[in-house]
Order: sequence, then C-alpha cells, then structure tokens
Amino acid sequence: MYDATGRIAQSRISSGKAGKRTPTGVFSVIGKKRFHRSNLYSGAPMPWMQRITWSGIALHAGVIPGYPASHGCIRLPNAFAPKLYSLTDMGARIIVSPGDVKPEPITHSILPAPKMQLAPTAAQQAAAPEKAAVELASSDASDAANATAAAAAAEPALTPGGNAHQQPTLLNPIAYAAALKKQAEAERSAADATSKAALETAQKTGAEARAATDAVSNAEAALKQAEEKLAAASQEDGAKAPETTASTGAATAPAPELVADVDKARAALEQARTLDAQKSQAAFEAVEVYKRADEAAKDAAERVSEAERRRKQVSVFVSKKEGKIFVRQDWKAVWEAPITIRDPERLLGTHIYTAVDVETDGSKVHWTAISMPPETAKSKQPARRGSKSSKAEASEPSAAFTPETATGALDRIEMPEGARELIGELLWTGGSLIVSDHPRSYEMGEYTDFIVLTR
Repeated sequence: MYDATGRIAQSRISSGKAGKRTPTGVFSVIGKKRFHRSNLYSGAPMPWMQRITWSGIALHAGVIPGYPASHGCIRLPNAFAPKLYSLTDMGARIIVSPGDVKPEPITHSILPAPKMQLAPTAAQQAAAPEKAAVELASSDASDAANATAAAAAAEPALTPGGNAHQQPTLLNPIAYAAALKKQAEAERSAADATSKAALETAQKTGAEARAATDAVSNAEAALKQAEEKLAAASQEDGAKAPETTASTGAATAPAPELVADVDKARAALEQARTLDAQKSQAAFEAVEVYKRADEAAKDAAERVSEAERRRKQVSVFVSKKEGKIFVRQDWKAVWEAPITIRDPERLLGTHIYTAVDVETDGSKVHWTAISMPPETAKSKQPARRGSKSSKAEASEPSAAFTPETATGALDRIEMPEGARELIGELLWTGGSLIVSDHPRSYEMGEYTDFIVLTR
C-alpha cells in the first residue's frame, strides 16, 4: 500500500489457485462490508471484505498457506485485513499484478496540469458587470440576494497592509467545485421557491378555469330552460290563437317576462363564455410558467449534482483497443473522444499515473507511474522446425511485444483538442490517468471507477 509519501504497508496474500486464478489489472473498491459471507461458496466467511469486481472478487481476511489457495479472491492475514479496511475508502485504487510493482516519480508534458479559476460568482461579475448591476437592481429578492453574493465574492481581499487592489484569489479545481456547489445550492433554493409559487398559481388559476367552465355549463342549462319555457308558452298561446283572432282580429304575443328571461340567460351565457376564455388562457399561461420554473429547478438541481461530482477525484483512461480517451469523476462518465496513438502495431502496456501532490498555486503536479509487468511475449511461429531463421525468430521477440516504458507510452499519445483543458478543470491530488492496450472491462458499472483486466 502506497500514499504520497511512499509505501506505508505491506503484507503477504494468497490468491486464486489453478483453475480459479485471480484476474489481474486495475480495479477499485466498489463495496465494503465488515462481516460478509460468500454468495457463491456455501456462505464461506469473508470478514473485512472489500469487493473489487461485481463477479465476486474481493480482498478479505483468510488463511494464508504460502501458496495460491483461494477461489479467486485475495486473502489477507487476519491482523492485516482490518488495518487495510480502515485505510481505504470507496473508490480506492487496487492494482492486482502477477509481479511486484511500485509507483515511481515521472514527469511528462502530456500529463495535465490543474486549471486555477476565479470563484464562480467573481468570474461572472468580471465577465458581465452590466448583468450584475441589473441583478442588484432587480426587485426579485432571490435575484438580488444572488447578485449581492456575486459582488461580495468578486471583491478582492485586503492584504495585511490594507491594500484593497489585490487580485482576487484563484481557486484550485476542488475549491472551485465547492464554491460552485454553494452557488448552485442558492440558485436551486431560489428556483425551488419560484417553482413552488408557480405551481400554487397554476393550481389556483386552474381551479378558477374549471369553475368558469362549470359556469358556462350552468348558463347553457339556464338558457335552455328559459327557451323551453318560452317555447311552451308560445305553443299554448298558439292553440288559443284561432279563438282570439276571431274575436279580436289579432294574434296574442308571448309573455314579455319570458322573452326577457331568455334575453337575460343569453347575455349571462355570453358573459360566462368570455370569462371562461379569459380564465382558461390564464390557466394555460400559468401552467407554462410553472413548466419553465420546474425545468429551471431541475436544471439547478443538476448543477448542484455536477458541482458535487466535481469535488471528487478525476479518472482518465486511454484505451488503445477502443481508440478513445474516457473521463470519469465520482464514478460517472463525463467525456469521451477518439484519440490517436502512434505506432499502433506496438503494444503500449498498462500504466497507471497518479497525481500524488500538487503545488498550492497549481503550478506543478507531482506524478507517479506504475507499469504493469508485460504479458508473455509471443514469438513468431517458425516457418520450419530446426531452421536457423526459425531459431533466430524464436529467440528474438517481435517488436510488437517489446515492453513499453511509462514515459514511452505517453510519448506515443496525441491528446484530442480540448482534452487537457477539460481534465485540468477537474484535476487535483488523487487524479489519475490509465493507459492500456486493453478496453474497459465488462466489470465496470454505474458505481465503479475504470476497471481494466489485463488477464
């Protein structure tokens, strides 16, 4: 076990026996459990268990006979297992190698450097002072509060001598992520409040629209009833019309009050329809406002999650097999792009580069490299047994299988445009780069760092 100071612990192990060999490669701790029993082997005890694959490989306390004896797991002495358990966190890198490996210091121009940045609100104010002024003048309380916070963050700190013209402090990626999260949480709180108010308004206007629609139905029923009464009265008067016409020489007219009732009901219906149209439009607009506010709240919540993710260590993987570079952080995929590797016919090997320390101002990163032992070199098949040429070919392994050094592997990589800048925005102590001929392992999942199987 190593940290930035070098090796801090060492222990014997017992790995997988013949037919159950422990896979080699780059792993991380994806599960920890103080007391665990095997799901595959009759509930066998696996105390101080630290899982490194979903298929059942783990580190745990067990018998160490001095030779490979497990079903694939890595057994640790009973005295060492709890010590290791206490020193690791979820995501801790685990390297399983057939031979002894250790990190060595390395420098290379392709290894990214961290990007120092202004606090989010300070950067915003520096980029758009007019917008900040508008926000300060806003009548909306939450916008004004955010703008005030931006102004406060942008104000340069006083020097011990009282100099107020000192340049604002630049933040490292982790500190920047913390400031970004604080800002995002404030924005989320304001967005949630706006969304809640918009929802209440939408519910209120929706209720009013439904009431207005019911009023139209009631007005239509009232008009129908008034018209039926008028029609009935007209029919009754019509039956008496011959007698009345004969005696007076003129037809009788419907009762004036019934006609007035119809006119009144028709006017009420028109008024109800006008109000219904207004209320329905208001309800529709209120719903649209709520939808936008709800989306804004969701966006704010995503920014909080992204800022929280940015507080974690960044991991980068270059796969010759896949021809791509991948970036993950907090076990989540962040970015990927095609990558060019020179001399593709030659093996890269598998190398793990780790940023073990960074200067406070981000000016220098101290990297270490671990190179996995190369796979067994395969000689070319001799054309004819016993010939001189075949013996020479067998004794001199192909250049394709010549082990590549950690520096040599980096020399052959051409980073795609924007990769170094993106990684620099996320990189700090604990960040890592893995370079390998192999692809991402099927053991990778939603809750893992990069897993690379070399056997």
